[in-house]
Amino acid sequence: MKAVEAEKSRISKNIKHLLEAKQISRRQASIDLGYKYTTFCDWVNGNSLPSYSVLERLGEYFNVEPWEFYEDISGTKRRARVLAAYASAFADAKLLNMNILDSVEDAQLKSLLQSGFKFRHKTLEEYEGVNIKLSSSSADDKIDISTELSVRDNQLFISNGDVSSPVPLNKVIQIMDIMQAVLDENS
Repeated sequence: MKAVEAEKSRISKNIKHLLEAKQISRRQASIDLGYKYTTFCDWVNGNSLPSYSVLERLGEYFNVEPWEFYEDISGTKRRARVLAAYASAFADAKLLNMNILDSVEDAQLKSLLQSGFKFRHKTLEEYEGVNIKLSSSSADDKIDISTELSVRDNQLFISNGDVSSPVPLNKVIQIMDIMQAVLDENS
């Protein structure tokens, strides 16, 4: 007798879950399936056990297999939540803050990237007002090439000396593609 009660309870929970997931009322489901509302509510409340042929119709209606009504869906949901939390924590553990870039050398960065670490990207708003200066000197130090990247009004600007020009979006995409290729090659 306990087994039958457990089955009623499990099927009831699964029907409730599917109704909630599909955002269908009991009344609408009973009308769509052609069952009396009170009979359908007895299944939902766990007062009676639907036959396997009824579970087949319910399965077609909810797009699930009939045997799935016998499974413990709450246990499955709980396991899924635990796995999702674990995956999220694992992914977060491999994300580094962009602020460490100034204190890490290229060899260290390459090692981190090869180990599977990634960087938590900043939003455009976080880059607003930040200037990144790129400098390169020739071997004899007679020529100093200096370029500055900055973000203003949600747009990337590049400046060489006194002239600051907005970078067109198609060029930003090309720059990002080149940068991604460099990162891929070094990780």
